[in-house]
Amino acid sequence: MNQTLLAFFVICAAVAIILQLVVLYAFYKAARQSSTRMHETLTRMEQKTDPILTMAQAILEDAQPKISEITTNLAEATAIVRTNVALVADGTTEIVERARLQAVRLDELVTSTLEKVEQTTDFLQYKVVAPVRRVHAIVQAVGAGLSFFKRMRSQRRPADPGDEEEEMFI
Repeated sequence: MNQTLLAFFVICAAVAIILQLVVLYAFYKAARQSSTRMHETLTRMEQKTDPILTMAQAILEDAQPKISEITTNLAEATAIVRTNVALVADGTTEIVERARLQAVRLDELVTSTLEKVEQTTDFLQYKVVAPVRRVHAIVQAVGAGLSFFKRMRSQRRPADPGDEEEEMFI
């Protein structure tokens, strides 16, 4: 019995080993087929991408000096723009400062002019207008006095009929 049992286990082990061999062989074949297909796909991709990569490399080699020149020009333009912006800023600052000074001068001029106009008005008021008013008052007083004397004189005189008609005419 021992011998049969041992033979049975040996047979089972042999069958298991053979079965493993078959499975491993199947894995090997599948991996080999997959590897062959991958190799074929890779070869096709290389054939299709080689011209594109070659063209891209040629374009980059051709563009490299141009890109370098563009970068240099851009750096120079940036430096020039910075310089010009600094000059414009300085000029703007100077213009603003001058405008501020001119505004101060204009304010002083307007203030001075207004003070002189006020002084001139006061001068005219007290030195010209006031005496003219006084003279006007005197002239009116003299006129009123003369008018009074004229009325008084005409009341003393007998009434002349021709004078009445003349007065009515006026």
